[in-house]
Amino acid sequence: MVKNVLKLGDPVISTYTSYGTLTSVMHEDLWPWIFNNFIQIRYAHGWGIFSFDSHQFLLSTCPGISFYNLPQEIVISKWGTSLKQVITEAIDMGYYLYIYADRYYIACTDYYQKEHLMHELLVYGYDLDQNLIYIADNLDDGKFIQTVCSLDELEKGYWTMSNEYSFWTEVRFLKPIQNINYAIHVEQIITAMENYLNSSETYDLVRDQKYDFGMQAIQRIFTDIEQAALVGEALDSRVFHLLYEHKLLMELRLSYLMEKSIIERDSTFMELSTILKQDYFKLRNIVLKYNITRDASTLSKISERLQQNLTKEKAFISSFITRLQQVKSMA
Repeated sequence: MVKNVLKLGDPVISTYTSYGTLTSVMHEDLWPWIFNNFIQIRYAHGWGIFSFDSHQFLLSTCPGISFYNLPQEIVISKWGTSLKQVITEAIDMGYYLYIYADRYYIACTDYYQKEHLMHELLVYGYDLDQNLIYIADNLDDGKFIQTVCSLDELEKGYWTMSNEYSFWTEVRFLKPIQNINYAIHVEQIITAMENYLNSSETYDLVRDQKYDFGMQAIQRIFTDIEQAALVGEALDSRVFHLLYEHKLLMELRLSYLMEKSIIERDSTFMELSTILKQDYFKLRNIVLKYNITRDASTLSKISERLQQNLTKEKAFISSFITRLQQVKSMA
């Protein structure tokens, strides 16, 4: 086959490449699993980022994704030192590829010929006549987009990476699973919301670094704002986008629970969820504007709005928990 491009939808969340990948390839019947999870937020000290729980295990443990991971030495033993056959065979069998590449060699990135950055990307198609590979990643000022790069660029971006870390060089094969039967678990949602509000720790099988959780983790943002005021540096907009997507999923979760008659319909409460989502969206946009203008006076506005949003959010989630507990007591 000369050309083959797999289906890729618009992602619902995309703060990080793995989130964009999951929500652009998944089938609709995975939503209950999404709603049971994606509630707790943590800050990873080693990475210096905020993320949802199980960030690094998201794709490999998702019940709606078939996930296979090959070390580079096995890739070389089967296909040699070229990605062409790996990509075409995988795509033809309906598998997306999730790999790392050095953005220094990828022309559609801001790092091209400027700076080395090993970063994930999703491969979802190829066109051998044009020597093009279809990729998706957070390439448009952090926005998850679908685009193309040359096969030569991708080859160089992959094969020139150091093998210092195996996760850089491993090749991952992903395929969405259809017709999974996954149900809403009210108890799990309640526990996750309580853990988020109370900053309770999530215990992992492997603890690779220090973490802060929930509201305690989010308090670190105020320190980041103070630091930015001192040195005039940009804020990491990803955490503000994550908080917006957190509330977007909260709104979708509430809507789903009401549509399925798991909790009673309440238009007023639904509106509160929508307003909270919009408040975080506005806050994120103010941060993006500050990063362009570096107007120091904007930082106090960001801090004030974040505090106001958190106060409203705590009240909203507490009420959400109460409604879910009523459902649980009636079961």
